[in-house]
Formats: sequence, structure tokens, C-alpha cells
Amino acid sequence: MIRTSKTERYLATVRERSDPLLAEMEVYAAEHDVPIADAETAALVAMLARAAGGRAALEVGLAIGYTALHVARSLAPGGRVTSLERDAKMITVAREFLSRDPAGARIDIVEGDAAITMAALSGPFDLVYVDADKTGYPRYVELALERLRPGGLVLIDNLLMDGAVATGHGDGHWSQASVDAARELSAGLTMDPTVSFVLLPVGDGVGVLQQRQARGTTSGAGEPDATCATSLSPGNTPHERHDACLMHDLPWRRS
Repeated sequence: MIRTSKTERYLATVRERSDPLLAEMEVYAAEHDVPIADAETAALVAMLARAAGGRAALEVGLAIGYTALHVARSLAPGGRVTSLERDAKMITVAREFLSRDPAGARIDIVEGDAAITMAALSGPFDLVYVDADKTGYPRYVELALERLRPGGLVLIDNLLMDGAVATGHGDGHWSQASVDAARELSAGLTMDPTVSFVLLPVGDGVGVLQQRQARGTTSGAGEPDATCATSLSPGNTPHERHDACLMHDLPWRRS
């Protein structure tokens, strides 16, 4: 958490109370040391999913289904949530919880490594919420942007990691690799001219990302646009220059 005890006490007075099922999920997560989003973060994700269109949402990291349930309840009629999770035991627990709410039927769970299962999805999605293994964040965000509808949003959780990201040092709970990945991703997105990015001090740090323009925009016959092309070697072929332009547009992308 990145809040003080004083602000936490105040927030408790203006926070909408969880219904019995969500409250039970919160207790389960605390007792079994399962990381789930803060109540405010889950509510924010649901609100933004509805504002972004409310038809199709993608979640990377289901855990016990806490945030997915928030989102599913907020979607427009016919809307669906696709949630990716690699832990079969978590999926079993999530299915039990979700079966007890009508909105649970709107959640499609896909088991497997998100880097693989996400690549198999076509989208487009109104919103993508990323809350899985932190070292995989750059790849998940790249895949999310490729599957986002125009005007859609990508939300990235835990970008502050209890303050460890601010210091740049892992603290035992957050590994150094996770801290480095979060810092590199946030710094890269801040400098990326193709996206709008803001890091909110909500919960444990929520990044909100929206694409400004299509990546690798071309200006005819496979040529990259002038802005991108002038920054690259003129001796390359159009195809090589286009590929290089894509990488130029993704300064936070890992090789």
C-alpha cells in the first residue's frame, strides 16, 4: 500500500461497502495470501471498463476472480470478460466464487501462460487490465496495445510496489527483477510518443495507457511515416525501415 494510516482511515468512511460475496473473497485472499487488487482499484477498473465501451474486457491475471467480477458486473448487456490465468488451483477457486453471482457467467477463463494465450486472442478489447507476473509486463502491454480498439484503455496494476519502485530496490516481497521491469516500463511509456500514459497513486500504483496513433504508421507503399523514417538509416529497405520504426515506437519493448 502507498497510503498512510490516516488517509486509510478516512478512505474507509467514503468507500462503498463490499457485498457479501466480494467481502468473502477479500477474506479468502487475506487468509490464503492471494494477491488481489485493492477495492478502490477494482472499482476503478470496472468504472473505466464501462466508460471505455463496456462490451469486451481482457484481464491478464485472474487470481480468484475479484477484479473480473467487478468488471463483469459493470459491462453493458452482452458484454464479456476474458480472463487469463496460469494457476489451475486459482482457477478452481475462482470458478467456485464466480458461480455464485450471475455476472460470473460473463467471464471466460483461459488457462495457460498469458504470453502465449494472449497472443492467440484477436480482440478488439475496450479495456485490458494487466495484473500478472511483473517481469512479463512489457510483453503483456505490447500484446494489449495490438488488441485494443481505438480509444480503448490499458490499465497496469502494481507499478509502485509498496514504494519499492520509487527507491529502485527490491524489498524482499518485490524482487529486484520486478522493480526493474516496472521502472523500465513506466519510463519507456512516458517517453513513447504513440501513447498517452499516466501513473496514478491508487492502490499500489495503477498505470493508465491509451494509444494516440497506430504503431508503425505508414505513408503509402509500406513506407514508414516521415517522422519515423527520418530517424532511421536511409540505406535500409522499406521493409527493414518499417520493422525498425516499430521498434522505435516501442522504446520500452524488451528484445
